[in-house]
Amino acid sequence: MSTASAGADRTGDADLGRRLEQLVEEVWSRGWEPADLHRVVGRDGNAVATQLLGDLMAARLAAYSAPTVEARWRGQLEEIGASVWWRAHQDPLTARAGRTKGGWAATKQAGAVLEVTLQLLPAIERLSARPGEATPQRSPGPEVDQALLSKVRMMLAKAESTTFPAEAETFTAAAQKLMTRHSIDRALLEHDTGGDDGPAAIRVGVDRPYESARFALVSAIARANRCRAVWQKGLGFSTVVGFSTDLRAVELLFTSLMVQATSAMTAAGSREHWTGQNRKRSFRNSFLTAFAVRIGERLETAAHEAQDRGADDSVRAGPLEAGDPRPPGDADHTRATRTDRTALVRVLAERDQAVEDALAERFPRLQRTRSRATFDAEGWTSGTAAADRADLGAPGRIDRPGA
Repeated sequence: MSTASAGADRTGDADLGRRLEQLVEEVWSRGWEPADLHRVVGRDGNAVATQLLGDLMAARLAAYSAPTVEARWRGQLEEIGASVWWRAHQDPLTARAGRTKGGWAATKQAGAVLEVTLQLLPAIERLSARPGEATPQRSPGPEVDQALLSKVRMMLAKAESTTFPAEAETFTAAAQKLMTRHSIDRALLEHDTGGDDGPAAIRVGVDRPYESARFALVSAIARANRCRAVWQKGLGFSTVVGFSTDLRAVELLFTSLMVQATSAMTAAGSREHWTGQNRKRSFRNSFLTAFAVRIGERLETAAHEAQDRGADDSVRAGPLEAGDPRPPGDADHTRATRTDRTALVRVLAERDQAVEDALAERFPRLQRTRSRATFDAEGWTSGTAAADRADLGAPGRIDRPGA
């Protein structure tokens, strides 16, 4: 290659890099966050394009001062392993080419694919301020207890690793109860202190294959944790609306239960029709859907038990612990007990309505459609049995935003 053509080639590379960084900024303005972009680009299996995207996002995010970037954005970069790892005199495209098999040619090809993908992404609902526009929270509420999260993760890890179904069920139910109790405590605290910032939203990946069954699992977990889930079909994710503590529970439980469901489904093997035709897909889709339905029922049972226990504890922590001399059988104390229970029910009902209102505001043209997946009786029976041995469930409808 001549010196002139080499220079022109590098100029073209620089132009591609600038266009890609500009596109990243544009899709951020259209509601996409780092985790969303990483997920949708990764669906095509182009590893170099996915890595390059991470580099570009890290470079752009580094250009903003820390106070103007929400913590969730930097957290998402950490989760996908993206950072500014190259030297100061390099740009993301040049740096990635140096680490890619095939060098410039392979990196430029991946960049061209990434460019087309970003250009075609539609505008989606914005969940948070884009970089450069974030402002300090007016009165940030208390964070989820990290010690509690560690305990929940430990329980779920044991549920995923055990070979005994009864143990998996016990650990998962215990994790659900713990998160429910924490949610109730948080709700009462925020109600008393006025620190309630209202419902928020997260996006949960809904990967191929068996997307409708995977969404059924997301939706089931969301309902058990007083949240609502909406499926953005074709974009690889579901948006879940709820209060922050409950949203964290949905994330943790979905990740764990998907591991458990996949393990059980794989162990069940594939199936053939009596004619010899492979029915693996219909079997597994029915397996996962049934798993979701049954698991939702079990999680809701665990959540209701925790809520009842929380109501009892809040009553015991009420008038008597405050120095109330009245015995438990006293009529006035009984009325106070009922008042405390009524107050808890009212607080939770208000939060449920707030979630419904937030859902309607974010998705004013929400459509409800039934899943049309092929039904396999054996797959449904096997999935239900696996859920009985492990965990959770779902509704029979799929929520999608309208066209």
